[in-house]
Amino acid sequence: MAVTTPDETTPLVGVENETAPKRAKAAKVAGTIFGPANRILLAGFLMAFTLGITQVPIIYVFRLMECDIFYTHNPPFDGAGDRCHRREINAGTATQVSVLGMSTSFSGVFNLFICGYFIKLWGPRWAFVSQTALLGIRVSTQVLGVTIGGRTGEIIFQACQAIGVVGGPRGFQLVLNTAVSELVAAKDRTAVFGRLQGSIMLGTAFGYLRGGTEMTDQKKSSRGISGFFAPIRVITSHKYRLESGKVVKVYSLVFLALGIFLGVFASGYAPILLQMYATSEFNFGTTENGYLMFGNSAIRGIFLLLMFPKIISVGRIWFNGTSASTETRHAEPESHIPINPEDFEADEGGEVPQEPIQAPDADEEDSGTGFDLFFVRWSLVIDSMVTFFAGFSTNGWQVYLAGFLLPFASGSAPAAKGVMTELCPPEQRPDAISAITLVESMATLLTQGLFGLIFAAFSEMGKPSLTFFCNAGFAIFGFVVLFMAYLPPANSKRIDGDDSETEIET
Repeated sequence: MAVTTPDETTPLVGVENETAPKRAKAAKVAGTIFGPANRILLAGFLMAFTLGITQVPIIYVFRLMECDIFYTHNPPFDGAGDRCHRREINAGTATQVSVLGMSTSFSGVFNLFICGYFIKLWGPRWAFVSQTALLGIRVSTQVLGVTIGGRTGEIIFQACQAIGVVGGPRGFQLVLNTAVSELVAAKDRTAVFGRLQGSIMLGTAFGYLRGGTEMTDQKKSSRGISGFFAPIRVITSHKYRLESGKVVKVYSLVFLALGIFLGVFASGYAPILLQMYATSEFNFGTTENGYLMFGNSAIRGIFLLLMFPKIISVGRIWFNGTSASTETRHAEPESHIPINPEDFEADEGGEVPQEPIQAPDADEEDSGTGFDLFFVRWSLVIDSMVTFFAGFSTNGWQVYLAGFLLPFASGSAPAAKGVMTELCPPEQRPDAISAITLVESMATLLTQGLFGLIFAAFSEMGKPSLTFFCNAGFAIFGFVVLFMAYLPPANSKRIDGDDSETEIET
């Protein structure tokens, strides 16, 4: 066999290695599946699954502790049926769950500040480690409170929620959102927020299912004080310079935060409300509530993980219009990057010539923000309609139906994160994520406290379904407020410093 001697015409890359492209393609696919972004989604799923296991049993054990407390001051139960099926016990359980929700959300608000500081101090990885370790300690104290039982057990259970100030669910979700936002392109940021929340909801769903059946079987940038409170400064008015040179003050981030606050305030109590209402009116136990919450969270997770990114992608094309963008793209002259020495222009000013840089397409960053804001608004409308009709439920299957329909209005939070991050400069995006998460936490704190007391009062009256109508009303109010949030004027530039030009408040 003749051996070919290499010469000047021999290719540097051998043509016989035809398997190299296949190997490269396989490596690319493996890198995509097991890439950093998907590993973050898996971490969110596992953490949510672990925490979700205890959520359904919490309502059950509080009901048992309230039942024991009730019969220590009343005659023993004599008769058939569930001895804990009394209005006084249902109201007491609703109060305890409300207090628990308030303490958990109150701790979560402070946890966001502390975890945000940890991220800037240590980075997302070690901040995540601190949050998960402290969450394990908090669950251990809950086990201790349930074991002791009675009023003492309730006090231990409630008091140890203070551990959540340093490490809690809000903190680990903030870490994951911050980390994943730094790993994807700007145009994919809104979709990946939805996928992450979908992964968390799927983990929560299987946690609810496991917890319910288990009970049946047993039955960035800156540090210090300024960096600590940086998320608060994001939700303020900001100045924009128009093409005419005038400076306007835009309050879109304020109204966006207020609209999301009202939306979470309206719908944040819905999962607990469905369980409490089904338990008091239709005698749902842990198994039924476990299936209800599993279906609710599973559908929400699937929606956010699979359907939400597609809706955002298709919706942006529909909202912006493909024809206009195509015409603009063809009308713009192609930027020429010189590759030969003679192509460079002579430098006349004596300055050092700069390397030509092809600027990124500005439309790549914010072309989809308009649809994201549109999506946030109308998600609240769908949420209010489902919640309103849930108040007319007269059978258990109708509660299941409401629980399975509500998830289709659950994309407002990740879409709002996408809008918030696009309206902020890159260096403030981690603080923007903290800000919107802080707004959600404060709304959850108030809704679980206020609507928990409202549900308890309506339960005493024998009309707990009225709570659904209150929730629907606040969702509509949030929808109206979001119409006061709009995108900055076209071709304007955000300026955060003082400007001496004329200011116009908008």
